[in-house]
Amino acid sequence: MRTILLVEDEKELRFSLAHNLQFEGYKVVEADDGLAGLRVFQQDRPDLVVMDIMMPQMDGLATLKEIRKLDKQIPVMLLTARSSEMDKVIGFELGADDYLTKPFSLGEFLARVKALLRRGSRPLHEEQKIAFHQFEMDLENFSLKRDNEEIHLSQKEFQLLKYLAQNPGKALEKKDILVAVWGYQDNATTRTIDTHIARIRRKLGDQDQREIIQTVPTIGYRFVAPIEPA
Repeated sequence: MRTILLVEDEKELRFSLAHNLQFEGYKVVEADDGLAGLRVFQQDRPDLVVMDIMMPQMDGLATLKEIRKLDKQIPVMLLTARSSEMDKVIGFELGADDYLTKPFSLGEFLARVKALLRRGSRPLHEEQKIAFHQFEMDLENFSLKRDNEEIHLSQKEFQLLKYLAQNPGKALEKKDILVAVWGYQDNATTRTIDTHIARIRRKLGDQDQREIIQTVPTIGYRFVAPIEPA
């Protein structure tokens, strides 16, 4: 189930959009201002953000700017009652993927949501390179470099890091990691994951466990490094 963050201070509109998105099969998390939306984004790491521009606490443009510091890939749709060309230019320059002017039809809104989710579901899995901090993963050649210097990873270490990096910000359960990286091998356990994570952290210099791979207690691990254009 795809998760959509809906940030809108107009209660009736937020309720209507959320209801229709849920009817379409999406999970919806909500916020009524920019600051709350940013907190929910950091907590839930949705697949799409739909956000109003004119909001209290922090407007949509300022919130978008902060979101782009955390995630450069997630698709973002801006909603606004303002229709000037300059407003749209500013929104796109800050990293918006789509812009919908109120009032709009429900059919057009849902169609744009579907299009953005289709577009947003592909990039990391289709890219041949993933860049984060000063590292670059070459998925085709199975190599990892830091400032152009090769870092040796075993095959499983590379596959594990790749799986985490292709799901940035998401708390991945150990059972899902086992299936994705080790398949159904009988000798692979959750302890196997922990051992490989420790080795990867050591090789990446991530011993404080906050810059790249974060432990999620009782669940698994989360890749927290911002993904950058390769």
